[in-house]
Amino acid sequence: MNVIYEPRGAAREYSPLAVNLYSGCSHGCTYCYVPGCLRRTRQEFAEVSPRAGVLRALEKDARGLSGDERPILLSFTSDPYQELERSERLTRRALDIMLGYQLRVRLLTKNPALALELDADLLGAGKVEFGTTILFVDDAKRALWEPFAPTTESRMKALEAAHEMGLKTWVSLEPVIDPAEALCVIERLANSVDVWKVGRWNHDARANAIDWASFTEAALELLTKVGARYYIKDELWRSAGAAVAGRAKSVL
Repeated sequence: MNVIYEPRGAAREYSPLAVNLYSGCSHGCTYCYVPGCLRRTRQEFAEVSPRAGVLRALEKDARGLSGDERPILLSFTSDPYQELERSERLTRRALDIMLGYQLRVRLLTKNPALALELDADLLGAGKVEFGTTILFVDDAKRALWEPFAPTTESRMKALEAAHEMGLKTWVSLEPVIDPAEALCVIERLANSVDVWKVGRWNHDARANAIDWASFTEAALELLTKVGARYYIKDELWRSAGAAVAGRAKSVL
């Protein structure tokens, strides 16, 4: 494979395959670890551009994987629905290619409203899992941590609309920065999310002050109460320790 790749480590818990269409991200999330991994400054990372030749390479990879049932995540190191997508339509063309080869797509974006605006016809094709990252219900907190990303309310409304359309929806509740807010997100969206993926806050010393055992226990209680399907990421599960003994790490 060329641009479709197999993620390693914790990333693999989200999807067995992935592809990144854009270079950089304009959301400016202060917790983002990607600039460091790519050895770019945050200012450099905020300069978004299509990856050169990515669609040609994607076509070749997709042809070789034709009919493969493993989901392909869009995207880990960028967002497939940044504002640049309005003019570039790179994600739409990628969806056309992948769906044309009967591949499964696991979409993850902080701009689900734009995704529905531009590509509702493709997203409803039955091979796409429609996902967004939501960490807060309080938009003032969202603005602090994700200053240039779409509002919490716009994401929630788009997710609810997608669910009403019959799309398979999922939420990345990672990184959990404010445990109380994270639990409120679950409560608010309990009837609109098919699968939750929950992960702890890493790469920041402030995360060590959070009682991960108490949070994980409370999250499991709430997820079980609302009958949710979920996956608790390994690092959070290890941090919870004895508090989750005998509990199910995932219900999928």
